[in-house]
Amino acid sequence: MEARQGGLDGGVPARPRAARDIRAERAAALARRGKAAATVDAGLDHLVCACGSERYGLPLSAVAQVLPMRPATPMPGAVPALIGLIAVSGRIVGVLSLARALGRPDPEAEAGHLVVLRSASSHQPLALAVDRVLGIARAAGASAGHAPDPDGLGNDAASGYAPGTAGDDRPDFVIVDLPRLLRRTLP
Repeated sequence: MEARQGGLDGGVPARPRAARDIRAERAAALARRGKAAATVDAGLDHLVCACGSERYGLPLSAVAQVLPMRPATPMPGAVPALIGLIAVSGRIVGVLSLARALGRPDPEAEAGHLVVLRSASSHQPLALAVDRVLGIARAAGASAGHAPDPDGLGNDAASGYAPGTAGDDRPDFVIVDLPRLLRRTLP
């Protein structure tokens, strides 16, 4: 009797996994990593800003300062979300419209506040123009029974939804994934 060689499935020779299977596993792993990051953001304090009738939360750890809006110098040929440049404490700072960066319509009124972001050493300093800053709120985490839903928002730069609770002053807001927003908006 001849001994069978091969894989674990009863003697059929093992085949290398198809590239399709490897890509599917990688996509699933990346999706799990994105959901885990959204869950981590859900327990952090956020600076809640208004853009039109909508409220967005920016992780407070990413905010350097909030300033009143000031005129910006336009940049010809810049990306559509870039309003222009301003000087803040002797540094040139690019100003992005949060509404435009999120693919929302431009607000009818001029932006009222600039949210200056903490910059990584290799990036140009940036500020986000928003209608107004509403305050600081902690997003309800999974422990409070409110897990963010990154799949249900239909916007790549939104990582979750933070509902307000009854009897609390905390407003509902959409959690913005700043790294993803900036990667998508800036070249």
